[in-house]
Amino acid sequence: CSLQEDHREPIFCVTFNNFDMAHRDVFATVGQHRVRVRARGRRGSEAGSGGGAEGDIGEKFYCCKWSVDEESGAALLLLAGEKALVRVLDVSRGYLVHTFAGHGKVINDIAVHPSRPRLFLSAAEDESIRLWNIRSRTCVAIFAGEGGHRNKVLSLDFHPWDGERFLSAGMDNAVKIWSLAPIERLIDESDAAVDGCVDSGEGGVATAAGLRRAFPTRVVQQPLFSTLQVHNDYVDCVRWLGDLVLSKSVHDVITLWRPGGHELHLRPPPNPSSSPMQNFKLSDSHRTWFVRFSCDVQYSVLACGSARGKVFVFSLLATTLAGTEGAPRAKLTAPQCKVVVRQTAVSYDGTTILASCDDGSVHRWDRDNSMEVVP
Repeated sequence: CSLQEDHREPIFCVTFNNFDMAHRDVFATVGQHRVRVRARGRRGSEAGSGGGAEGDIGEKFYCCKWSVDEESGAALLLLAGEKALVRVLDVSRGYLVHTFAGHGKVINDIAVHPSRPRLFLSAAEDESIRLWNIRSRTCVAIFAGEGGHRNKVLSLDFHPWDGERFLSAGMDNAVKIWSLAPIERLIDESDAAVDGCVDSGEGGVATAAGLRRAFPTRVVQQPLFSTLQVHNDYVDCVRWLGDLVLSKSVHDVITLWRPGGHELHLRPPPNPSSSPMQNFKLSDSHRTWFVRFSCDVQYSVLACGSARGKVFVFSLLATTLAGTEGAPRAKLTAPQCKVVVRQTAVSYDGTTILASCDDGSVHRWDRDNSMEVVP
């Protein structure tokens, strides 16, 4: 089934809520200055009607990610784009929690910490990545500088279980691995901040006048790992697969590879180089960039769109175990859709695939246990 926004402009992001199993069928889309929240219906039915919101006229959202309020359990939706602001919406209660400002240019991606959802990263065209604390409304750290990106940062991903490492990729053709370990104490201190400020006295004790100072945001200039060897053009999507990395450029391939080698600055190199292990073959990319793939929670299904309205579906486990070139298990098409598929979203159990497109449409396919996908 399909949905169509009346603005008929690109929907750059679609994402399921995988933070809360009670809301696992809820998904969000962003296009132009609008956000839509809907629920996945039963197989073969249209997505249920949902709510929506609009940003400022002139805003254009490029990314959205789900989080959760750790105290109330309310579902939070983070939005960002053209105006370099991150808006945090309380979807459960219907209000704007906070707007984070600090980036100097367009924000292209957001990543939420898997076990501390009050923390999130934002990647921007100002060549920086910022770590924020929703609870204290604080910018904890900026990842940029000597070892940082040299062009627009396009994609981010937290490691799914260690809670320390994260990936970044951008228009400088680089993929980098960063660590939160050196700033863990600062992260703890950020939990005690209020509206981005801390007590001005030594040791965090307020003075008699009750004066406060801005939180001491740290600049982190060196990643754990950096490579230009995997891709020779923009890297617009990057994801962890265990300790391996899935990354995509503007060519017709998603590469699975193992980080290692002399680029690894702070840890002993496990391998002599950044070793490609597997290629997942796409087609019809026509060097189109800002096309992002997705996986389900169990990392069994990978889905990626193309420049001509197709969605390629891969079985990650079957392909990686076989050690063969990754041909898609299914190629999905939707009637009348011949435009760029900007992003896909795979449901928590891998049974539903969504695709958001350049003409303001969102398409849905369901699959059975044999990997056959039906519209």
